[in-house]
Amino acid sequence: MADTYISDNGGNRAAPGAINCDPVPASGLELDAAGAGTDYTQAVVAGARYAITIPIDDGTWLFSITGVTSTAANREWIACEGDTIDIKIPSGKTTLYFESDTIGVAHMRRLN
Repeated sequence: MADTYISDNGGNRAAPGAINCDPVPASGLELDAAGAGTDYTQAVVAGARYAITIPIDDGTWLFSITGVTSTAANREWIACEGDTIDIKIPSGKTTLYFESDTIGVAHMRRLN
């Protein structure tokens, strides 16, 4: 019988889920949604991957690389409170758009 292992983005053995990531040291930052339903932007590195964690009680968050998240077609990623998601920024894109349905702070760190 063969064993199957999951690896994080750094090639390390990991349990299932995006919370098991290997972040770039000192790359963490906070995404601050000071107003519910307001569009915000964050500068990102083209081609990089990021992990974003939404704390409990900080609502549902929408993320986009194509434009403001208030347009339904531009909601490429959605994360609910307690989720950690993994976002790959396409080449040529350097802006991440985001909004939350409540006032809150999400935690973002670069994975490569």
